[in-house]
Amino acid sequence: MSKYLKLTFISPFIFALFLLTNGCSNKITQEQLMQLRELRKEQSSLTEQINKRKDEKTKLERELNARKAELKDCEERTQFVKDKLAKWPDVWPDWKYVEPTPERAVEPAPTKKIRKK
Repeated sequence: MSKYLKLTFISPFIFALFLLTNGCSNKITQEQLMQLRELRKEQSSLTEQINKRKDEKTKLERELNARKAELKDCEERTQFVKDKLAKWPDVWPDWKYVEPTPERAVEPAPTKKIRKK
């Protein structure tokens, strides 16, 4: 039984050793080298495209935020006008119209004549 036990423990090691020595080579073929170069070119172009898209995304997000701010400002102004129209004619209750009297009328400032020499 010890013979079988030894064989069961040793056989996977022998199989692994066989695969390591015969299955792999440390040299790359020309075809694999060309494929690797093409994949690296593709990777660099895809990375460049990703960076362009990210820049475009941030630009569009800034523009969108600016438009949202404009919309908010417009809505606030529209609401202000609607509130004032709802209160018409007493829009500003603390202000009273006073007829101008001749005493309060402002006289125009006298103009100076320029003498020519």
